[in-house]
Amino acid sequence: MLAGQVGANDTQPFDLKKKMQAMKLAFKQAAESQSVEQMKLPVADLNTLIAKSKNGSYPPEKQEMYMEGFEKLSVALDDVEQHLEQGELNKAKQSLRQIDDLRIEYHDQRNPSIWKKLFG
Repeated sequence: MLAGQVGANDTQPFDLKKKMQAMKLAFKQAAESQSVEQMKLPVADLNTLIAKSKNGSYPPEKQEMYMEGFEKLSVALDDVEQHLEQGELNKAKQSLRQIDDLRIEYHDQRNPSIWKKLFG
């Protein structure tokens, strides 16, 4: 289980793929939560992972895109946290959809299809 173990390997070099896998797991745990309290820990883990990802090293041509995506994720998570603080589990889960939409958007930008590369 990831929850609460986000900082366990901080001495390792930055690995975006591992951070993204951890984000996926934390997102899944948040989405499957049955209570506000249960959802708070994976959401906190997501916040920590995003904050650490903002400090990673990226290729210069992708730096701006990554930072923009991480900032949008932070804003979306703030919305989720606000709903959690108000005890609104269903609204928090609805706000999680924004995070999934951002995942789709930025994964497409990071790994464009061969057709997009060929035909713009």
